[in-house]
Amino acid sequence: VIELLDVYPALILCPPHLVPKWIREAEEVIPGVIAHELRRIGPQIIDIRRPNKVAILYSLDSYHGIEFMPFSDHTNYDTVLFQMYGALYRLNVGVDFIFPDSALLADYKVILVPPLYVASNEALNRLADYVRGGGNLVMAFKSGFCNEYSTVRWSMAPGPLRKAAGFRYQEFSNLREPLALKGDPFHAGAENKVSDWAEMLIPEGAQPLAYYDDPFFGKYPAITRNQFGSGTLTYEGTVLSEKLQESVLRDVLKRAGLTGPDQKLPAPVRVKHGVNRSGKTLHYYLNYSSDAQTFPYPYGAGTDLLSDTAVAPSQSVTLKPWDLAIIEEK
Repeated sequence: VIELLDVYPALILCPPHLVPKWIREAEEVIPGVIAHELRRIGPQIIDIRRPNKVAILYSLDSYHGIEFMPFSDHTNYDTVLFQMYGALYRLNVGVDFIFPDSALLADYKVILVPPLYVASNEALNRLADYVRGGGNLVMAFKSGFCNEYSTVRWSMAPGPLRKAAGFRYQEFSNLREPLALKGDPFHAGAENKVSDWAEMLIPEGAQPLAYYDDPFFGKYPAITRNQFGSGTLTYEGTVLSEKLQESVLRDVLKRAGLTGPDQKLPAPVRVKHGVNRSGKTLHYYLNYSSDAQTFPYPYGAGTDLLSDTAVAPSQSVTLKPWDLAIIEEK
C-alpha cells in the first residue's frame, strides 16, 4: 500500500502499457481494502494531535538573502534545511515548522535553525530568551549576520545572539576543499568532513566541541556549545556532512531527553505518534522496505487497529514488506 501511494502520482500521466503488472493488479484491489479499513477504524484515527517537542525555524527572508549573496555553488539555505530535516527523519523524531515571529518557542525542547542570515533584533532576542528559559537551540552558520533589511549589522557577529552563543567573530572564509575535524569527535568516519564555509569563532564562554584539522583554521572551533541560563545553544560555524549533522543532532536530542526506543528501530521502519480525539495515544509503524522487519514494541499495552489484535509491552512485532501497524494504547 505504501509503495503504491508513493509512486501513484507519477503514474497518472504514465502510458498504461508501461505501468508495472503488480501495480495494475494492486490498483484493482487496494482502493477497496483501504476503504474497508477506513470505514472500520476511521473514527479512531481522525482529528489526530501530534505534540512534537522539536521544531525547525524557517526564514523566507534568510532564504532570499542567501540566494542574493550565495557563498557556494552547491550549498544554500535549503540544503541545510533539508539536511536538518533529513537527520530528524532518519532518527524517527517528529518535527514542526515555525517562523521567526513565532510566540510558541517554549512549546519545544529543541529548535533547529538553518542559517538565520536575515532577522530582526527582536527575533534574535526571542531565541536568546528561549535558550535562557531552558530551550536547546541548534543554529547554523551565518546566523545573526544581517538585520531584517538584509543589512550587515554594525555590532560584532552574531549580533544580539553574542551572549547566548558565547562567542564572537568578525572574519570568515570560503573553503576551497573539505576539511576534516580534529580527532573525529562525532565518530563520523569517512564523513568526518566540513566544507564550503568557515567562521573564525572566538569563544567567550562557549565550549568548543570540534576544531578544524588544518594549520590555519585549526585555531578556531568549528562547532561550539554554550550554556546560557537554563538552556544551551549549539552553533555550527561551517557546513557539516550529513553524518556529522545527524551525530550533532542526536547528541542534542539525547541531552534534551528526547531519545529512546524510536531511535533503536530497524533502519527501514518509521514511527509516528499522535493522540486521537478520545485522548488515546496512537503509534504508527511503517515498513519502507521489501523485507519483513521485527522489533520489540516499547510502549503501553494496546491494540493493533488493522489486525484487531492485542499488543503487550516488549512484545515482538513483525511488519510485512511495505506494511504497517497502527497501535492504539489502552
